[in-house]
Amino acid sequence: MFYTNPRGIIAPAKLWLILFCLPVMASAAPIDPVRELVVNFYEQDITLSYQEEMLFKQPVRIEELALRRAFDQLENRPYQMLLATLQARVVEWGLNDWLYGQLIRQCLHRLYGAGTNDPAVELTTYFLLAKSGFDVRLTYRSKLVQVNVYTLDVLYEIPLIQENNRQYANLSNKEKGTPLNNSMYLLDHRPNPTGKPFSFTVNQWPVFCASTQQRMVAFAYAGENHEVAVTYHTGIARLLQDYPLVDEYWYLDAPLSNGLLQSLVPELNELMAGRSQVDALALLAAFTRSAFNYKDDKQVFGSNKPLVADELFFYPFSDCEDRCALFFALAKVLLDLPMIVIAYDDHLSIAVALEGRVGNTVSYQGANYTFCDPTGPKYSSEIGEIPQGYEGKSFEIIGQYPKRAKP
Repeated sequence: MFYTNPRGIIAPAKLWLILFCLPVMASAAPIDPVRELVVNFYEQDITLSYQEEMLFKQPVRIEELALRRAFDQLENRPYQMLLATLQARVVEWGLNDWLYGQLIRQCLHRLYGAGTNDPAVELTTYFLLAKSGFDVRLTYRSKLVQVNVYTLDVLYEIPLIQENNRQYANLSNKEKGTPLNNSMYLLDHRPNPTGKPFSFTVNQWPVFCASTQQRMVAFAYAGENHEVAVTYHTGIARLLQDYPLVDEYWYLDAPLSNGLLQSLVPELNELMAGRSQVDALALLAAFTRSAFNYKDDKQVFGSNKPLVADELFFYPFSDCEDRCALFFALAKVLLDLPMIVIAYDDHLSIAVALEGRVGNTVSYQGANYTFCDPTGPKYSSEIGEIPQGYEGKSFEIIGQYPKRAKP
């Protein structure tokens, strides 16, 4: 046996052990460092952490087996850091599912430095949404890969596919401008067959919608002219410029911003103080009828564009859908009375349940609702009148407050 001598010289047995260990130490893979990426998301800088080894280094082939194999490769790469920071930003910034998906896509565009139709961006978006618990499907054709999410929402102008009694909405279509009638192959791959639905609902406006402007709004009621100072959130209007077209009731059910809650609501509340239910509703109807300039969406935007409450103060014109959204939101906060949304072929209106029967009413689920059309006549404050020109026309009820659970 040989040992280290008093002078520190390594004896042969120890030397053999060190030489044996050196190749093992040299072959260990280097640790992939955590990097940071700053994404400018709706004019706000959002910091994300990631590891570069999660990214594809070679182009992804758009073939059935190749796409499935690429998903499996992502499973074995360090994606956890990016996923964790993305989900942390959802909580920090108050993002809904749609905005979460948009943040994922924008992040990946930066990381890959790719064009909008890069398959690696779509495939990695598909992977991260699956890892977030959503039921997702991938469609592909030629040089195109698209992400589809299971949703319960009613959507328009977005390609939808039906599979296993589930509806999937195409998240990639808006960005790529793919015609709605182009057929795609559906990848035979379901990472979350019982995954949760992807929601477009807004329960709270994100933190980055905080930018505001002020506007004075004038209206007349009971022979008196009133002027109220309104603080509205410009960030909401900018956010909704990129938003998919959703079911009409979505816009009425969207929450009021903090700006409106802290400016318009107190002003109207003061004007309503001491008034009866009927007079308070009449004042609110006078406000939505005369404080805004009317113009049809197609004249202003070139196509249908429903607005949420804050957007009426952002744009110079509004129509019946938009007035209903503002009236519905304000009446919930100020009066908390039961309401229904009445949809004609080309007009939207509101009816409210009062303690007594007032004017023309609609009977719905055992209660009588008084017509309170938020659109017109422009300088009228009368309630209980069927919208002019719609007497005797058929309609449907598309929403109510408070919401009732489905049987």
